[in-house]
Amino acid sequence: MRLRALLLTLPLLVTACTDTPEQRAARARESYAAHDYRAAEVDLAAALQVAPADPALLELHARNALALGDGIAAAASLEKLPQNRRPADFALLAGEASLMRGLPDEALAALGQERSPAAQRIRALAYLAKDDRTAAAQAFEQGTAGIADARLLADHARFRLMNGDLGQARALADRARAADAGSLDAYLADAEVATAEGRLAQALAAYDAAAKGYPGNLAALSGKAAVLGDLGRNAEMDKVLAALADVRGGGQVAYLQARAAAARGDWSAVRSILQANESQLADREEASVLYAQALVRLKQPEQARARLQPLLTLNPQSATLRRELAKAQLAAGDASGATETMRPFAEVRTADAEDLRLLATAAEKSGDPEAAILAQKARFPSPQALAATLAQADTAMRQSNWGDAIAAYERILAVTDGKNPLVLNNMAYAQGQLGNTAKALDFAERAWRVAPAEPSVLDTLGWLLVESGKDRARGLRLLQEAAGKAPANATIARHLRAAQRG
Repeated sequence: MRLRALLLTLPLLVTACTDTPEQRAARARESYAAHDYRAAEVDLAAALQVAPADPALLELHARNALALGDGIAAAASLEKLPQNRRPADFALLAGEASLMRGLPDEALAALGQERSPAAQRIRALAYLAKDDRTAAAQAFEQGTAGIADARLLADHARFRLMNGDLGQARALADRARAADAGSLDAYLADAEVATAEGRLAQALAAYDAAAKGYPGNLAALSGKAAVLGDLGRNAEMDKVLAALADVRGGGQVAYLQARAAAARGDWSAVRSILQANESQLADREEASVLYAQALVRLKQPEQARARLQPLLTLNPQSATLRRELAKAQLAAGDASGATETMRPFAEVRTADAEDLRLLATAAEKSGDPEAAILAQKARFPSPQALAATLAQADTAMRQSNWGDAIAAYERILAVTDGKNPLVLNNMAYAQGQLGNTAKALDFAERAWRVAPAEPSVLDTLGWLLVESGKDRARGLRLLQEAAGKAPANATIARHLRAAQRG
């Protein structure tokens, strides 16, 4: 049977190998039009082997290479184009190819005096590469004052985001989407700005649309994976990372793979991945923090300290670095050092209870004279601290950032009596959104026991019971009770209709 199967596939392979250069070229044009640049690259390479001087193929190859971010291949094809067969936007193509090769002066020279929006975009990016932000800002402003160009507007949005101007970044990203709703750059700018705004559901939708519209795109897939990780949807993150297996992503993909391994608790894999890509991740603080966390888990805290201390010296305001360094110091037996690292949190009225507990633990182990006072602060956080954590949780819920919401509610439950129905109900909802049905039902039951007449509590528990199939009859009764108490609530009404259809 196996031999017959092999024989049956042979004609298909032979047929594929006998495609003419014309067929390859036609298929490449179709793939390029469909934004499947990797597929187009395969057919273009085969067609150019037969017709290496064909101007149409060379031009398409250059454009496709630019879409893939390969400035070297693009420049090589552009140089082979005869003078009389160069496209009208040759200067723009040459400028972008130079930019991708890290040659901003050559990019500027290629543009000459052209001042179209597309030229201003490349000019602005070239000035950014030269670290001339003033000239970059001027080029962006001049370009966006003219015809709406989605790529220019998107890069201008990223530039504003880089400068901390979130409002302008959002306005420019929206203009980019309005100029060309299907533009890859518009999708990515929208996602990046939404991430900065904390609107992770919007960011995920934009990255997902980009990944579907531009198959195999590294920025779209890696962005989608990162947001899924931020949302705590680790199984979905793993699926996206699997789709990135054949994409040359370098440090960006390696960091995401390490994050996924950390979510699984595979700290040896985290260390191996980050170690293999250390040079590419040297400037990423989050990668250094993750590496240090892995080293602590693998009983190598001294190495973790050596990584984190220089970073904290450069960025003493980073709560994350301070927290992780203290954990490494404690693991290494340096409780006094951990106490001094964490002591600034004692003066912050809105300090998180988790940080105060870490400080109190370090102080107790080091015999610090203020250990008892710090322990008291950790047991009874200030009202300002609780209010700040509750605000963080509320923001995360509104932004569909279920992972952050759960983390915030866990911190609140750890320092309270655990009987606040709002906290319990929201925790149940967030756990349900992440697919943690058992945990969601447990929190929903706890909320119901505290506030059995609250419509939102009845709705959450009722819908979870129906949706999970654990007890549809009881769930339906709870939803009917919720609808009777809050007849104008659209969400409860929708859940009840769905349960009744069920």
